[in-house]
Amino acid sequence: MRYDLILKNGIIVSPTESVQGDVAISNGKIAKTGNLEPSDTANEIYDAQGKHILPGIIDAHVHFRDPGLTEKEDFETGSMAAAMGGITTAADMPNVIPVTSTAERFNEKIKIAKEKSYIDFALFALLTNENMDEIRAFRDAGALGFKVFLGTSTGDIASPSPAVLMQEMREIATFGMRTGFHAETSEINSYFTELAKKETEKMPHNGFSFSQSSYGFYLEYARPVFSEVLAIQTAICYAQYTKAKIHIHHVTSSEGALLVSEAKQKGINLTAEVCPHHLLIDNNKEAHKVYPPIRDVCHRQRLWEAIGNGTIDMIASDHAPHTVAEKALPIWESPAGLCGVETSVPLMLNKVNEGSFSINDYVRLASEAPAKIWGIYPQKGNLLPGADADITVVDMKMKKKISACDLHSKSKTSPYDGMKVQGAPVATIVRGTFVMREGKLTGQKGFANLVSPAL
Repeated sequence: MRYDLILKNGIIVSPTESVQGDVAISNGKIAKTGNLEPSDTANEIYDAQGKHILPGIIDAHVHFRDPGLTEKEDFETGSMAAAMGGITTAADMPNVIPVTSTAERFNEKIKIAKEKSYIDFALFALLTNENMDEIRAFRDAGALGFKVFLGTSTGDIASPSPAVLMQEMREIATFGMRTGFHAETSEINSYFTELAKKETEKMPHNGFSFSQSSYGFYLEYARPVFSEVLAIQTAICYAQYTKAKIHIHHVTSSEGALLVSEAKQKGINLTAEVCPHHLLIDNNKEAHKVYPPIRDVCHRQRLWEAIGNGTIDMIASDHAPHTVAEKALPIWESPAGLCGVETSVPLMLNKVNEGSFSINDYVRLASEAPAKIWGIYPQKGNLLPGADADITVVDMKMKKKISACDLHSKSKTSPYDGMKVQGAPVATIVRGTFVMREGKLTGQKGFANLVSPAL
């Protein structure tokens, strides 16, 4: 048999096993996985000897800032960074300018992404007080899911009123799509942020530099665990009374993870994600402004436990870039958000090498689970015959140092600048085409497809 591309001699990784073998690709799809026949050949053969072949990594939470905030990022630079970081599909959030709250704006965003993106993409639609009549139009246009900001973040977007949101989620439940929640409570955040500002004004300072680790405490104090807990409970209540499927974005606390676990035990259709920065950064040592905030070590430990016991379903970067000048502003003036789409895979592979979890766990959390949660499995998230030939090839022995200035995002900022890691992507393949190979961008803009749930 002759194929378009064969990846030979690699270690094929699934959520349950790692086996030596080959992957054959034809017409952008996985044709065969395992041991090929001696007579099998291809137009191109890639030798993956000593490397791991993963189902394409899906980053289901990014902010590519396009349209309206393109001084920070756009689909070209964001998708380029994603491809260089081993990501084959990225799902973009709706808090842009104008917000993605109408089908017309959604379709405009599809056009922008198709013209600029190097990798496949998916788009979330925003739920507001005014767009109840747009919900089925979003579904028909190909939305991956819906997004609710219970607490404000970039864009200061208000949540729909409780009555409107309840009706919207009842409607969404009729066709089985999932709604994701930014789980913070705005009133609590506003109140405690003002208290935190007053406290830091009393402190000796020189511009409130982020290098002062003491400010990590105040960033968390400004948006306390209670803010997250109340919001998660609220989201669970909506799910319970509407029968809609929900997702909790970027869980940060042990209490938040416990609520997710308890809701699952009650049979509520709930999934949850965690971000690398909430797993890796210690707010007692570093002050990095992001919403929801980075918490102390006890919460990090509980989040790792929640990954291990299945409470946390998936990992996503929440890539949220701002300009270097913006991130250098004083603590209460600087916008919240961290770059992460290019560093997420090597950071997590490094944790695999350190023994925090297995590479099979990582594939489950970063490939299979995002695809299943958002309804794009088995098209994405696996290496089964017939699936899109999305593949992330990684070298678990490769050592590198993360350098903010080398990132492909417009924002040359990273909380991991200077960090040494072991394990890195060496090839990113989207529908059978190399978009990154051996550290070089090989793809083309406009190659991307919109990825939508199969309803």
